[in-house]
Order: sequence, then structure tokens, then C-alpha cells
Amino acid sequence: MAQKIKNIFLAVTAGVAGLINSLIGAGGGILLSLTLPSLAKEAFPDRRDAYINSQAAMIPGCALSCVIYSMRGMLNTVGFSLFAIPAAAGGAIGSFLLSKIKGSVIQTIFAVLVIWSGIRMIWG
Repeated sequence: MAQKIKNIFLAVTAGVAGLINSLIGAGGGILLSLTLPSLAKEAFPDRRDAYINSQAAMIPGCALSCVIYSMRGMLNTVGFSLFAIPAAAGGAIGSFLLSKIKGSVIQTIFAVLVIWSGIRMIWG
């Protein structure tokens, strides 16, 4: 029964993550990255695994949001084109480096980015 409750909570969290990500363009992956290691420790013994899976889980929601925004004329194709290739390149480099960097270092980088982005969102 406890596992069933965890699975329901993870599914609800994933739905909320998709909602948050669609509304503000970020944050959904952070929510999943914080939730997965605590609720699914046996599946993600290394936090890096949770980060990888939270990113993968956000792909369908991000893609669908982009399609809907595009259909509504809200996607700025110039802005998208400026960011898409460098972001893909950074993603490729990061996926290579993740296995080479200690989990504690990744955790620290993640924490600093969450704190910094929170401060930026509050004080703009």
C-alpha cells in the first residue's frame, strides 16, 4: 500500500511539474529532481540518476507546451533559434560530463542554481 501511495504522489508531482514548467518555462524539472530521490530511493540511488530521469520526464510536456504555444502564435521563432542549438550543445556536453563529476559536486551546482534562480525570481 505504501508503494501505491508513493506512486500516486509521484504521478501528481509529475503533473504539477508539467504545469509549473509550462507556466514559467522552468521549475518542473527542479520539482522532480527534488522529489525523485526522496520517494524513489531504490530506483535512484545516485542523485544524478534522478536528475537524468527528471529531465527525460519533462521532454513530452515541454514539447507539447511548445506546440500549443506555437499554434497560438506565442512562440518567438527568432528567440527559439538563438537558444536551441547552443542549448542542445550544452546538453550534449553536460550528459558526457555528468558521469565524470562527483554527485556531491552536481548537488552543490544544483543547489546554487536553485537558490540563485529563486532570488532572481523574487527580486527580478
